[in-house]
Amino acid sequence: MNKADVPGIVNSPKKPNIMIFLFTLSDEIDRDIMDRAMLRTIKRYPYFAFRIIRTEKGYDKEENERPIVVKDSFCEEIILGSESVNYHFIAAACEGRQLKLYIHHIIADGRSSMRFYKTLFYCYISEKYNLTLDPKGIILPESEISPLEDVKVSGYVEGGDGTMRKTATDPFMIPEAIEDDMKGYFYKVTFPEKEFLASSKSSDNSPLTLMTVFMAKTFQSLFPKNDKKICAGIAIDAREALNCPESRFTNSYIIFIDHDPDKLDMDIERLGTMTRGQIILQSDEELLRFVHNSLMDVRKEIAATQDQEKRQQLMKKMYALVTGNPTYCISYVGAPQWGSLEPYIEEEYSIIMNKALFLEVNAAGGKFCLSWVQGFESDAYVKKFQSILKENGIDCKVSEPKLHKWPKIELP
Repeated sequence: MNKADVPGIVNSPKKPNIMIFLFTLSDEIDRDIMDRAMLRTIKRYPYFAFRIIRTEKGYDKEENERPIVVKDSFCEEIILGSESVNYHFIAAACEGRQLKLYIHHIIADGRSSMRFYKTLFYCYISEKYNLTLDPKGIILPESEISPLEDVKVSGYVEGGDGTMRKTATDPFMIPEAIEDDMKGYFYKVTFPEKEFLASSKSSDNSPLTLMTVFMAKTFQSLFPKNDKKICAGIAIDAREALNCPESRFTNSYIIFIDHDPDKLDMDIERLGTMTRGQIILQSDEELLRFVHNSLMDVRKEIAATQDQEKRQQLMKKMYALVTGNPTYCISYVGAPQWGSLEPYIEEEYSIIMNKALFLEVNAAGGKFCLSWVQGFESDAYVKKFQSILKENGIDCKVSEPKLHKWPKIELP
């Protein structure tokens, strides 16, 4: 059992990095079948079944054979690591046609979580409808477990060139963003997948680049006198660059994509070409390896000093390398390729708390499902984004805001 995730879990109990996946299925969820599906699924992913324990030297982890808890209502707060969820750092709840899946981000990222929940839905749907589903693109519950899945790259990797790396240097910042609030607001933003893909292809954009272009236009439309660059922090999967394609750990780094305000009056196609060029350069494998090795340097410095002030400075340096301080962040792990599961999954939203603005992009039910999570109350930004999409011929729906509190964990 790889224990590389223990420090990350225990070092941020106040604002833990927890992913919440909200799914809407085609029919009401059968809780008993979902319980059995979870039991089958977790056996395929044993590295997710653990509990944190306290030792004389601090904290450690051990195997946890208790079942993953699936609650039958959204009313009860889920606190990962607590007795109420059998001390696990994965838990779920179902209500009507919806399933909420909680996973601590330190133990997995969007890519490895996708493997897990596709297996879960395969088990659930197969039993509920008594079907033999096509397993293409799905890890089966009884399939062999590769030892490379529980590998964390915690040392230096060969190569790495950071000469082209951008940083978030004095970008435009959202005035309403709150630094230390423990609550946020969650909007469901949806638009047709085919319609959006057609628009992106016709304008030399990928779905991700088109969204960043529309976001830049959103900010500049609301702040026409702004002269600072609008900076998108985009999560990039670094598995291939780090030679760990099967790793279950978080293996993404943030790259920074700038939009100059004085160029945002260009047509969508030109803006798309410029944005795609930045993304290609900033997600180069040599650059991702450079970021990783730089992070290893900082961790080495932290381990070598006991001076608390210096450690705090180094932690800030690490934060700048991993996350930075862009105008907003956006994450899109790519199309889930639901395959035989597609008729049964109507929506998927990934919710990650952020003090400013974080967008998580998923696709299900023939539409893009954008989780718009912000740490402030104003709906001006999401409504302007909706307006800009509609101006470009893309039908966009925005839900009413839902107050969303920062998820919690409990340590022994």
